[in-house]
Amino acid sequence: MLVTGYDDRQGCGYVVRTGPHADADAPGTQTVSHDGLSVVATPELAAMLRDALAHRPVALLGWSGPEVPLTLQDPTVLDWLRYNVGGVITVEGAPDPE
Repeated sequence: MLVTGYDDRQGCGYVVRTGPHADADAPGTQTVSHDGLSVVATPELAAMLRDALAHRPVALLGWSGPEVPLTLQDPTVLDWLRYNVGGVITVEGAPDPE
């Protein structure tokens, strides 16, 4: 999955790569790993994701919840971006809706 967005709170754009998209060597990115899964993200978003995994490891599944454990699985990362971070602009290779 390849997600681009813009975080108004941080004032910067972000990119997250997972699965086969994470294999591409992208300068200016950092890898975040958790429970055997890894994502590649821009530095600001990587820092935000590491902080969330360490201090508030939950993701919303919609604007009004429910909260679920934050993992680096594509559906959860995408929901975390949409409802916790915001600013999702494009999604390539999105997981099937459940």
